Amino acid sequence: MNSKYPLYSFTKVLDIKKLVSLFLHKGSSDFRFDGESHDFWEFIYIDSGKMLITAGEEQYILKSGELAFHKPGEFHAVSAYEQNPANFIVASFVCDSPSMKYFEHRILNLNSKERSYLYDAVRSWQRSVMTKQTPYNLSPAPVSSADAPFGQTQMVQLYLELLLINLVQRNVGVKIHHRVETYAMQVMYKQLTDNVIKYLEDHVRDSVSLEQIASDLGYSVPQMKKLFRMQMNCGIIDYFIELKMDEAKRLMQTSDMNITQIAHYLGYLDASYFSRLFKSRYGMTPSEYCLSF
Repeated sequence: MNSKYPLYSFTKVLDIKKLVSLFLHKGSSDFRFDGESHDFWEFIYIDSGKMLITAGEEQYILKSGELAFHKPGEFHAVSAYEQNPANFIVASFVCDSPSMKYFEHRILNLNSKERSYLYDAVRSWQRSVMTKQTPYNLSPAPVSSADAPFGQTQMVQLYLELLLINLVQRNVGVKIHHRVETYAMQVMYKQLTDNVIKYLEDHVRDSVSLEQIASDLGYSVPQMKKLFRMQMNCGIIDYFIELKMDEAKRLMQTSDMNITQIAHYLGYLDASYFSRLFKSRYGMTPSEYCLSF
């Protein structure tokens, strides 16, 4: 075409061809999707809370404000993390653009503009279809709404493409394997804490030191103290005393032992010290507690 004006052509570096699903889900504490793989892209964005994500053979925790991608053919699953509910957005789509390689095995933290693009895409999609989609149960297929505003479905595509382009431009994502290492460490921390708690429960009648606990379990004292406090927000000895006091209250209610016998049973040779410790925690002496029920 002849023209005295310069003409510019546009190259779509990211071209979403088809949308498979797009939904916002308010999760429950027992939410679990056991997994699937398919020949199109998918991402999950955590709107609030945390989710446990499986990608291939690896697991990691995805936190509020973060988005993670699953490439075509990658097995993926998702479940509630530590039985806490979370809200999340899932989008799956067909995009053959070479630029999508950037998103493989990547976690990205969305800024306010990118969150706006994502929320606008979800709202536009909801206005465009008559059937509400639900997580991983996409039948029947959504039907275009005759009442949808002009160009509404095209806006969905544009919002999602704007989101992807902005994420590539900022280039601030982290690779999933870094988060996998973090999750593995959290599992290790929890295992240490569980082992210490089990040890304390088994020795509730004994008088034990941090050095003895660490030696018996194969930990160093500094490591054990630090990781236990990180998990439980209290010190090991404080937790042990709380176990002993709970057991003391149980014995006061269910046994015929007197206060001195209970103190000795729990490893306190000085019954008066036991009574002072009890009162410091509950605001009453053991004798007063016995009269309260």
